Parts: sequence; structure tokens; C-alpha cells
Amino acid sequence: MRVLIGLLIVVCSVLGACSTSPFGRPQLVVPRALSAVYSEVNMRLQLVTTADARYECAQSECDASKEFELRIARLGERLTDKAFEIYPDLRERIGRFEFVIADKAESGTTSNASGTVVIFSGTRVLELSDPALAFVLAREIGHVIGQHHNENAATKIITSVLAQVLLPLSGIMRSLSLLPGVSSAATASATTATASSGAATMATATAASFLGSKVLIASYWPKQLSEADTIALTILARMGYDPQETADALAATEQRLDDSSWPQDLRASSAHVAQIAQGPRPDKERLAQLAGSAPLKLTYVIGDPSAGATELSPQARAQ
Repeated sequence: MRVLIGLLIVVCSVLGACSTSPFGRPQLVVPRALSAVYSEVNMRLQLVTTADARYECAQSECDASKEFELRIARLGERLTDKAFEIYPDLRERIGRFEFVIADKAESGTTSNASGTVVIFSGTRVLELSDPALAFVLAREIGHVIGQHHNENAATKIITSVLAQVLLPLSGIMRSLSLLPGVSSAATASATTATASSGAATMATATAASFLGSKVLIASYWPKQLSEADTIALTILARMGYDPQETADALAATEQRLDDSSWPQDLRASSAHVAQIAQGPRPDKERLAQLAGSAPLKLTYVIGDPSAGATELSPQARAQ
């Protein structure tokens, strides 16, 4: 793993494929157009492999579903306004955020680098309060702001390149044995062996690149999730939601979460938000500053902000 990370750093330096997250963490990057394509394909693949909801809703269920859609539209619009207000540089990357509901049986969310956020209709059964639902949406916005889709796409592409280049080196090393003085029989045998192993080498390289990228992405996923959590809290603070209120809302949801992947991530976010909400006073003041009116640059190092945003009235929140 360390060797692979080291090679990625070298490639990153040579190709100029390095950037910095809003938290100052080094990231691999690829051109935005390429990242957009990769993240769109990954999002569609996730949607295709997620079971559709298969039921005809009764009138009451249909009404509840419609209300859920309206809540997402309302919260999504406010979150978008605050995200661009806090991070004005974001407009250089995406024009807007779009919130789409997918008719899926399970709870979950996904997104792409272009700002499309998809909410699975099964999320409605979690009965998320407004602070919890706003956090779930804002966390996906946080992944976009943190350039996590771009980072994942870059990891897959660069890992694939490394695998395709490095693994065939074994064939080249074998070819070096075909020097003057080697018998013709040995030469013919080595040539046949090299040709027959070509397809196997390519297959091995493809498998290695896939597994390698999966391992690498999984290794920094906790950091990505933590960054998205903090960006989400920053946006919610600008909307007037106190982090402790958000932490309480997420904690109330935990008993309705199952053990699948997305609910587990939400449970991890809940624990992280609770930790932030109970942080030391200097961090509370830090978040209070972030909840102010000053815009932030995407290279701004937020750190680990904590609670401290002033609670606003429902009327103020609606502004």
C-alpha cells in the first residue's frame, strides 16, 4: 500500500495532477470534464444496481411522498444559496446544484461532480426532521465542494495507468534474457511464453488497477466523509441551524438505521457531528465565525469547527 501511494505521489507530481482540499489535504485531480464523466457513470451504475421501489402507494402514502419531495426542493434551494454564498469560487466549477429523487426501495443518497444530488425515495421512511434532512443533503454538497468525486476519478485513472505500465515490465525483463549467445531453441521458447502471457498480463493489470483503486478510495473515504460533514455543518450554520440541534436530530434517527453501507455512513456522520457539537470553546467560536457573512475560498482551511452558531427563529431561517 505504501509503495502504491508513493507511486501515486510521483505520478501526481510529474503530471501536475495534485490539488488541495478545502481542508488543506493533498488530493489527486484530473480535468473537470473527465471527472464529470467518471462520476456520472459511477452514479448511474449505483442507481442501476440499487433495487427499485415496487409498490403502488395509497393516497396517504402518495401525499407523504409529495410532501417529502417538496421538503427536498425547499431545503435544496436554501442549501444551494448558502453554499454559493459561503464558497463563491464554487461557481467556477458548477453552475448549480440539482436535487433529484430516485424511486428506490432503500434509503440513501449519491451525487456527481457536476452538482447533481440524488435522494433515494426509501429515505423517507427514516422520518428525518428538517435539520437531519438538510444535513443529509448538505453532506452530498460537501462531497462536491471537497472535490471528492474528482479525487476518486483521478485515483482510478492513475492507478489504472500505473498497473498497465508496471505489470508488463515483467515481460520486458524476460525479453532482456534474449541476448546474443542464447540458443535459438531457448529464444523460441521464451518468445512463445511471452506472447502467451500477454493476455494474462493485461487481465492481471486490469484486476490490479480495479482492486488497487478500491483499496485506496476506501482508505481515504473516512477523511472525505469527515470533510463533507464539516462543510455540511458550515452551510447549516449559515442557515441558522445550531450543530447541537443537528447532532440531536441525527441521533434521533440512528434507531431507524439498518446495517447497510449508507446508513452506516450516516451513523458515522452522526457520531462526528456529536463530537463537533461538544468540542472546546475555541472551536465553537470558530464555527460562529464561519456562520457569519464573510465568503470562504475553496482553499480555505476550515479545520474541525464546533458548535457556536447563534440559533435563529423559524422566521429567520425561512429568509
